[in-house]
Amino acid sequence: MQQLKKYGAIGGAISLALCWPLAVGQIGYNVINDGIAQLDSDAVEAEVVSYERGYLSSTVVTRYVVKDEFTAEMFAADNIPTEMIVTSEVKHGLFSLSADSATEMWPELTLHTDTQLNGNTDFAFKLDSWAAELTAEPAGMFSFAPSTLTGHVSVLGEVEFELNIPSIQGDSTTSEKWMVTGLTAKGNGKKQKGFWIGDQSVVIENMNIVTPQNGKEFEFNQGQYLYSAQYDEQQQRVDSNHAISANDVIMGTDKVDNFSVDMTFGQLDASGFEKLMLAYETAPVGTVEGERQFIEAIDSMMKRGFYIALNKLSMQMGEGTFSSSWKIELPESEAGYSMNPMIVLPALTGHVETFASDQFVADNPSFRAAIDEGMVMEFVGEVDKGYQLKAELKDGQLQFASGQKIALQDMLLPLMLGM
Repeated sequence: MQQLKKYGAIGGAISLALCWPLAVGQIGYNVINDGIAQLDSDAVEAEVVSYERGYLSSTVVTRYVVKDEFTAEMFAADNIPTEMIVTSEVKHGLFSLSADSATEMWPELTLHTDTQLNGNTDFAFKLDSWAAELTAEPAGMFSFAPSTLTGHVSVLGEVEFELNIPSIQGDSTTSEKWMVTGLTAKGNGKKQKGFWIGDQSVVIENMNIVTPQNGKEFEFNQGQYLYSAQYDEQQQRVDSNHAISANDVIMGTDKVDNFSVDMTFGQLDASGFEKLMLAYETAPVGTVEGERQFIEAIDSMMKRGFYIALNKLSMQMGEGTFSSSWKIELPESEAGYSMNPMIVLPALTGHVETFASDQFVADNPSFRAAIDEGMVMEFVGEVDKGYQLKAELKDGQLQFASGQKIALQDMLLPLMLGM
């Protein structure tokens, strides 16, 4: 009897092993169909055209169509197809599915994925050397060196990725040439309420633009962009920080060193922002209803309040230095604001502080004129080794250190009238 049980167990294990690829194939079928269904949106239509499921492998054909009118028009202007057919060869592993995908349209681009049975997926895009011609203005050519995008996507929508593009170069019909080298990016996070919640970074070793008339018109080295955002689920608010820096920026004959900008958009109402994005994507353009949805979404965000802060802007030109920081806050209001400037402006609070060194002012004559005018109006004062503008924002006015005051509406009126 024991021997029969043993043979039975062995037989059962063999049967299970023989049936397992079929089970994996069925699970893979469900995973792929569910994934395609999630990709289908207002911007892109995604569907499974065919699914030929075999014992150890399957062949899947999927179709993607750009539905967003603005993006579709841009693609059409440059003769870029708005529809793409992708063929994927899927292999049924013991605990996962692996797939190699390609499209006849862009044979230089391939995708390899490994998907666990729970839906978690590792992916690797590879792009061989690729060149394309743009026919819409500004027309021209651009080309990519062999590049990669790798990462991981969980069933919860959490994403990790790394991008590596050694170089991109382009030529326009106006003979302008540009090149980007050493482009890398990485990030981890998840899209929630219209925001990317998590971290991202982009690094560019060098970018330059050259014209036949003026030679090198623009260049920067060791540029970097850092992004981070946190979502307070209990308060339904999002804080996002954006930092840009470069070792040096050259514009014609002017050179800026150690350039950096750090900004925060704080305490944004997540639900209100989500409504704003929904209105932007779905509200009928140029109609009273569309305008109503858009205004209601903005009012919803403003009612809960938020702040925008330039934590620091700094740069160096020669021996001169310049720095600035400011913060503007709109407090929460039960009554709301209704986008009425006469209600919004008096509610704003904040501060501004700017410093320019003596050498920076001496090296920039146009800036010198602004400093002189500011001193006459007592907005700008002399400090050790330079000039400073410092003011508090309250009661709809900028109140300067000298005691001078200027109403925000007086500052904004010329801008609104196009002066």
